[in-house]
Amino acid sequence: MKSNGSGLLGAIGSRSLSLCSSLPRAGLVDRFRVVMFPVITGATGEERIYDGHPDVALEMIGHRTFDGRIQLVEYKPRVLEHPPLGVPS
Repeated sequence: MKSNGSGLLGAIGSRSLSLCSSLPRAGLVDRFRVVMFPVITGATGEERIYDGHPDVALEMIGHRTFDGRIQLVEYKPRVLEHPPLGVPS
């Protein structure tokens, strides 16, 4: 799809983690859309959704605020060869 421009493909990370973690490594992600909800989960926030994902630098390319609370932020990703703030281990 990416090479012939036949359309958009979307995946929701919390629904298909193995698929979503493999796409950036293969160079198949043009942007990440992150939706932020004004809620902090303390006692119930047990799921770590980014385990297994590659380290990715994000450049913000757009943002919107809905109803004064919920935000959608769009990022252009770049997969990193090593941790962003340290020396390769």
